[in-house]
Amino acid sequence: HPPAPMSSVLASPVPARGVARVPCSSRPRSPARGVTQPTRALPPHQTIAYAPEYGDRTFDEETRTAFASGKEFVADVEQARVLWDDGWDVLDVRVGCEIEHFGRFPNPPPGTIGGVFETIVVSGPHKVKEIEVIGSTGYRFDPTANAKAFQNKTKNAEFMTQVTQRFPDKAAKIIVVCSDGRQRAVAALEQLDAAGYQHLVLLQGGYTLYNRHWSSKLNRRIPNGQFKTDWNAPGDIQGLGQANPEVANGDGIVYGSWKDATDWKSAL
Repeated sequence: HPPAPMSSVLASPVPARGVARVPCSSRPRSPARGVTQPTRALPPHQTIAYAPEYGDRTFDEETRTAFASGKEFVADVEQARVLWDDGWDVLDVRVGCEIEHFGRFPNPPPGTIGGVFETIVVSGPHKVKEIEVIGSTGYRFDPTANAKAFQNKTKNAEFMTQVTQRFPDKAAKIIVVCSDGRQRAVAALEQLDAAGYQHLVLLQGGYTLYNRHWSSKLNRRIPNGQFKTDWNAPGDIQGLGQANPEVANGDGIVYGSWKDATDWKSAL
């Protein structure tokens, strides 16, 4: 069967990656003679939750393989961090005034020490190229909306010409990024696909989610996963040292919606 159109695939909701359960089996020990083996309160093996994330060797290798083969082409923030180290570059299609206001895609200066392993991180001016797919005359207060808004949004008619100048090799490995990965990045990726670019990835959640997870030095900002209760944690006789997961999660940073409320489609 012919492959489904990229637009229909990208329009489909991206399921969250499940949490794998990794068995931690251990070889049972024979009891010493004359010693009664106590009844186990747990089964002979235990399972632990495994949060797939950048820095885990298995996860990193599976990610590299899946995206290099073309099996996957929508990356979350953990997968995108792996691809960054694996030679994929970023095409940021946000408008210039938006980048100036909200921030540039993390790309530390060459020689920066950081990352999970506190080594010299992959970086360089060539890693991120900014080419707006939709232009705007500014991000200013709009009295009709009673809020700031992007003014006079217009489609960039020279977008593909500029892309081919910055990415002359159709075999280049490109991660396409907008504010949230739902409107402009999808449209840009379709244009690159139609132009014959062979290795394309859409960043799920766009700049907003990526920037929440990775700092300017590409260090992890927040833990990957959920807080969990450690019933073995030290505490007083009331057990106050045993963190309740609801309380712990409540102490976490609360962000606004990662979805961009701006209507960019009307300019496409």
